[in-house]
Amino acid sequence: MSPRLLAAAFAVCLAPLAAAAQDENPYKSAKVGDFATYKMETKVAGFTVAGTMTQTVTAKNDKEATVKGSGKISLNGKDMDIPATEQKIDLTKPYDPTKLGGGGGLPPGTEAKLDKLKDGKEKIKVAGKEYETTWTTYKMKAKAGGMDIDADLKVWMSKDIPMGMAKMEMKAEFAGQAMNMTMELTETGNKPVKD
Repeated sequence: MSPRLLAAAFAVCLAPLAAAAQDENPYKSAKVGDFATYKMETKVAGFTVAGTMTQTVTAKNDKEATVKGSGKISLNGKDMDIPATEQKIDLTKPYDPTKLGGGGGLPPGTEAKLDKLKDGKEKIKVAGKEYETTWTTYKMKAKAGGMDIDADLKVWMSKDIPMGMAKMEMKAEFAGQAMNMTMELTETGNKPVKD
């Protein structure tokens, strides 16, 4: 997989977090130490990239939450750490990661437009527990790494999960390649934050 294609795929993998943007900011009710870990699998250009991603609230006041992102991916049998990121989230506004650069939002220079299609309610089991969720489907058009990307997404959100997202599925096409990506919550909770 070329670095350019991998970078574009990574940008598209982050874009569904924009779908989590709701009228109420999911970080408003989070507490310092809250975390959510997701397993990810992306299939593109004959490659399968598997990994994990964790988001942890490391600081918070009435106006802002600080969230650290970290993770690992495995490509062709090689494990790689995803560089840790940190972002400040304005709690006085709806959460919109498309406006952030790099730190958990879309990489700088990425453009994404999401159109909401349908929504509904569903009870799903993730991380060994059943959650009441609201699912929403979206059509996404994006430009990342100089490539045009078209994608269909379905995102399941729950108010009982820190950071909100329980599961996400995406089917996309870019650079003549089909891409399928899933993210699913594997663990959530609260752990003391180390300084």
